Amino acid sequence: MTNKNDGDHIQVGNISGSQGIAIGRNARATVTGHNISGDVKIDPDELRTTLEEMYTSLSQANLPQDKMISTQTAVGQALEGVHDSEVQAETVVSHIQKVGEVLKQANVTVQEGSSLGQSVQKLITLLGPLVGGARIVAGWFGVPFPL
Repeated sequence: MTNKNDGDHIQVGNISGSQGIAIGRNARATVTGHNISGDVKIDPDELRTTLEEMYTSLSQANLPQDKMISTQTAVGQALEGVHDSEVQAETVVSHIQKVGEVLKQANVTVQEGSSLGQSVQKLITLLGPLVGGARIVAGWFGVPFPL
């Protein structure tokens, strides 16, 4: 492996089979064992709309109040990672993963066709490329892929 650093450019040669690394300036680290790709572009408006829909749909999921608060708070925190021109992938991914964990702990089944199911399906499509595949995102919610 050869490294070259000439000011603002860092060149690293031949890294293969690596997982969980971040290289370069402003590189994003991994989230719970999944690599987040900095090359994937997400439409901030589409993601914001999807997160807002999920927030609303959680109120219809018959969750106990403490779980409702946890999931809606996590969605709100994910929204904080969505800006007009960029998406802070690590922030969004970590909080949406928490939503899935809480739903699974509460034994909530995400039903195909429900408003929650539609939001989850959109997130699977949007976030899948960031974390290594749609199946990973589907797994956070305990849903089969494709939903």
